[in-house]
Amino acid sequence: MLRHRWISALEEGMVAAGLELPIDESDIVFPYFGDALRDATTEDPLDVAMVRYPRREHEDHFHCAVLRECLEHVGITDEMVASEPELSDTSPPSERDDLASRLSASLSNEWVQRGLRVLDHFVPGASARSLEATAADVTRYLADEQVQAHIENGVTEAFATCGSEETVVVGHSLGSIVAYRMLRDGGRVTCPVKTLITLGSPLGISVVRQALEPIGHPPGVGTWFNAYDDRDVVALNALDDRFFPVDPSIENFDGIRNESENHHHVQGYLSDPVVARRIAEALTT
Repeated sequence: MLRHRWISALEEGMVAAGLELPIDESDIVFPYFGDALRDATTEDPLDVAMVRYPRREHEDHFHCAVLRECLEHVGITDEMVASEPELSDTSPPSERDDLASRLSASLSNEWVQRGLRVLDHFVPGASARSLEATAADVTRYLADEQVQAHIENGVTEAFATCGSEETVVVGHSLGSIVAYRMLRDGGRVTCPVKTLITLGSPLGISVVRQALEPIGHPPGVGTWFNAYDDRDVVALNALDDRFFPVDPSIENFDGIRNESENHHHVQGYLSDPVVARRIAEALTT
């Protein structure tokens, strides 16, 4: 279902750019690691309280650091957070349940919890739910070696299906981190990668960048194009010389108008004609 959504959005972008998808759909490889993240946190996908791999203290610190940086970036100050009332047991059940659904039980940082509520109030469309979910996934991938290995083994198998064919790699959100780390470290990606395209990437968040140090342009990768909507709180910073300095430098494009509810969904990126054109050019030139 997700593969179909990605391809449909890309085809929409191709039409908007006056192009057609230049390859057959069978040549599109779609590694999916959502099950790895699910299995890492629950024994039963319906029981979100049952933790398989208990979160470690350093994971909570990393998680909170990601969220704090995102909230501060959109102008949520300590004063705004302090003025947010606590969500007590006397709050309406629907409000308590909604908060519980988007805040992990192990996230004890009260500043972050209140900050996410402020985000929903003062930044329409930012979606605290999306930010919290992405921060949790990024944290688990970067901080838990078991999850990291599970995800990367699956992506390695996907790359292996490309054989020695020149390949274009598109990574969205956490997928951009996975793609970058695997391409940078080498060894498991045997196909030549002509172009890396990252969409809505959190690589520019300082704590994420620091977790990946030393950073550098992935060897064997030709060009790197990064596109983001400046309203997307997950894609916090451009991947430029200030926030992600590599040589050769990354081409950044901030003209995306991702009209999904949180400005982060992949469909809103792939359906953009500029992104679609860059993918088409990479596949045909």
